[in-house]
Amino acid sequence: MKPLELLGPTLLMAAFVVTPVYSKRLGIRVLAAICGAATTFLPAGPTTLGECFLGTFGPVSAASLVIVAGYLHAIIIGATYRTSRAMLLCLAVVGLVFYPLTFGLSDFDPYDLGYRGLTIPALMLAFVLVGWITKSVDILCWIFLAALLYALGSYDSNNLWDYLIFPTDSIYAVGALVITLSARIGRPTKTQDQPLMNSKN
Repeated sequence: MKPLELLGPTLLMAAFVVTPVYSKRLGIRVLAAICGAATTFLPAGPTTLGECFLGTFGPVSAASLVIVAGYLHAIIIGATYRTSRAMLLCLAVVGLVFYPLTFGLSDFDPYDLGYRGLTIPALMLAFVLVGWITKSVDILCWIFLAALLYALGSYDSNNLWDYLIFPTDSIYAVGALVITLSARIGRPTKTQDQPLMNSKN
């Protein structure tokens, strides 16, 4: 295990603990986040809670880190966090294409591309362009962080996919898009809200 691998579980535990804290005082929410982060290092048998998480799920992707960090920042300052629609679409499309092929629905295994070649770096560059065009800062943070973690060898894996995306990222993205679409469909239009006017002859 490498030290930076604990960043994911630490952020997740901080977000988990601070979420039910409804105090309006910023200091209380900050303290709750710190206490949550500290639980990552609590002993759990011969290891710690953070190491147990890593042993079960593996390191957290850069996409997860950006999403959780954004959510944690928003809830601490009392704001509402929303992942950009562009990032949600990127995660959903990659997940819907990548994981079915990885799990044996085709002879082609895209996971192998993460070890070599320029295919995944080219995909990351495409995401950067999407983030720039749509002005989605979270996409730019996602790709930059994935590239930085990979360049530093922060995880035991040397596959670029493991730095880029985690299975739950795509599940979250699809779920968030479905909820957004459902809310739009259920929202009454302006013409429906306006009372009918009697026409004058």
